[in-house]
This record gives sequence, C-alpha cells and structure tokens, in this order.
Amino acid sequence: MTLKATSISVRIGQSVLLKDINLELKPGMFLGILGPNGAGKSTLLKVLSGEIHPSEGTIKLDETPLRHWKDEALAKRRAVMPQASQLAFPFSSRSVIAMGRWPYEKLCTPFVNRISVERAMALTDVRHLAERSYSVLSGGEKQRVQLARALAQTMGLVGDCTAKYLLLDEPTAGLDIAHQHAVLKAARQQCHDNNTATLAILHDLNQAALYCDEVAIISNGSLVSSGPTEKVMDTHILSDTFNCKVTKIHENKVDQTAFMTSL
Repeated sequence: MTLKATSISVRIGQSVLLKDINLELKPGMFLGILGPNGAGKSTLLKVLSGEIHPSEGTIKLDETPLRHWKDEALAKRRAVMPQASQLAFPFSSRSVIAMGRWPYEKLCTPFVNRISVERAMALTDVRHLAERSYSVLSGGEKQRVQLARALAQTMGLVGDCTAKYLLLDEPTAGLDIAHQHAVLKAARQQCHDNNTATLAILHDLNQAALYCDEVAIISNGSLVSSGPTEKVMDTHILSDTFNCKVTKIHENKVDQTAFMTSL
C-alpha cells in the first residue's frame, strides 16, 4: 500500500511546474520535501492529494489511479493541511477539527469521533482553543487547529488497519520555535504510532534532519535527490540547491546532525 507518483509533469500554459517526478510515500514513513521558493513543492503536494491532475504521468494509491477514487473513499485514506485555510463562518476550533471526522460520521458513534477530536487537540496543544472562534485565532493557532483536523481525519476507525496518508504544506509556517517542534513531533508520532505515511513541505534543514525518515529535494520543478535523510542531506547538494553555503557543524552518536547556512 503506497501513494506513488510515476513520471509526473505539470504544465500550465508555457510554464513547466514539475518535470518527470518519481516519488513513493510508504506507510510509517515521514518524508520531508525541501527546496527553494518556486521549486514546485506545493504543486507536487496538490498533485499527490488529487487537487490537480498531472499533465503527464500517473498518481496511484494502492495501485489504483488517484483520479479513479471517489471523494468520500479518498477522504478516508488521505488528509491534507494546506498553507492557509479561510472560513467564512464563525466555527469554533473544536468544530473545525471535527470536520476531519466527516468521512466516518456514519460509520462510528459520536463518542468515537469525539475521542479522536480530543486526541488530535492534545497532540497539537489546542485544547485551550476548543471553544474559541476559529476566525479570531492567530495565524499560528489556525495552523495548529488545521493540523489537528488533519490528524483527526487520519485516525480512522477503531481497528482500522488501512494505511492513511497525511500531506502537510508548510505546517510550521507562522509558528514560534516551540510550537514548530511540537507540530512536527505530533506528525511524527502519528506517523510511527499509527503507521501513517506523512509528507511535509519544510524550509528548516535542521528540522528536516531531526524529524524526517526520508527527504526529497526539488529544484526548478525537478527531483534533485531522494532517499534516507542522512544520505540525501549532503552539504554539496544542499549548497547547490539553495545557492548558499551549507555546512554541517557537528555530528556524533549523541547529538543530531545540525546545519549552518551562509552566503
């Protein structure tokens, strides 16, 4: 059971946004997507989620082309957290998070759905925001509520062994440092504890090194490198991709690898 992109290209008019991308997201994997602004990272996520169709190539979930999946069935398998989400009505944060349980409303009791919402709020540290209107939250608070919604969606049903896919577009944007780590820790915990396949677009090299099992680097719409984090996050590749000097400042058995950048 995988979410697999094969020879994906995306063209809009004369612009080529993605070129011949091959990528596979497996259950239990936390995959980080790195690359400079405009590299095509968000376009890739939209293709993998089914929001847009590739101009060439195929996206398959469990060997079935993504475009053949019905919306409700797909919603039971993958959850998406976009960069920003706007709501026109004054829903409470709890109500927004509960929207993630929509695919399961007719399949389980309200109690089970409520437990999933509570667990998602605990993982993302938003319990104290539960009754507040989503519209008055700060940008960082909205991000955490949206992550909780996506996590609640991937929790599925009791005894459900079907692989889930969690797709996160810049989940740490607008968050302070403590909550950046809390969000990535929550996503990683869901990934490893529930065998969820998680993809996250990230900008911080050190966070990618700390939380991701594998990394894919994209530049100018092309896949530069992908594979195990330690192998792919090579300083030469990173320096060429981001057009700045990237240096490893330490690496030992106790501490995690850390990166420093300079012009």
